[in-house]
Amino acid sequence: MKKYFWIVLCLFAIGVMACAHSGAMSRPASYSYTYDIPEGWRKIDHNRYLLLTKESTFLQLIMVQNRPIGKSFRYTKKRIQKGMMPEEAAQIIIDELTSDQNLVKLMILDNSPASIKGHEGFKILYTYKDSAGQTVKTLYYGFIKEDTFFTLRFRAADQIYFQRDISGFRNILNTFEVFKKDSA
Repeated sequence: MKKYFWIVLCLFAIGVMACAHSGAMSRPASYSYTYDIPEGWRKIDHNRYLLLTKESTFLQLIMVQNRPIGKSFRYTKKRIQKGMMPEEAAQIIIDELTSDQNLVKLMILDNSPASIKGHEGFKILYTYKDSAGQTVKTLYYGFIKEDTFFTLRFRAADQIYFQRDISGFRNILNTFEVFKKDSA
């Protein structure tokens, strides 16, 4: 049981860190967001991201993040810039994913433009193998709103969980709203 716990914990950390930033200090994002939690999903407390799961973060995970543009990514040190075209931002994310050695046998299945509640962005669909050799599938949406980069991701352990639980992620996409943070 302990062995299973540590494997699951490692997989979760890999998934969260796949596109995390370098941790350098910067000003906070100017925009935040609201959403409706899909029925049957539960929120996991985390101070930097919205994390939702239905059964276990190792089986399915929804992650939403807003971060100021200009922060360098962990593996490539590249940065999303203000005014960048969605396809340019998508290429930075793909470069970051490709540079992450934890994503074994990474395969980009789709990279296309997408509209997220009226915001022009991109959609990337990819798979990789986890440390146990199981295929993990991720649907990654991103867009820039002035000085804030938003990402919405759905990751599932395999094709069965992906197909079964994608509706929860679609609920987040359909209820996702961006708003300007109050200046403090």
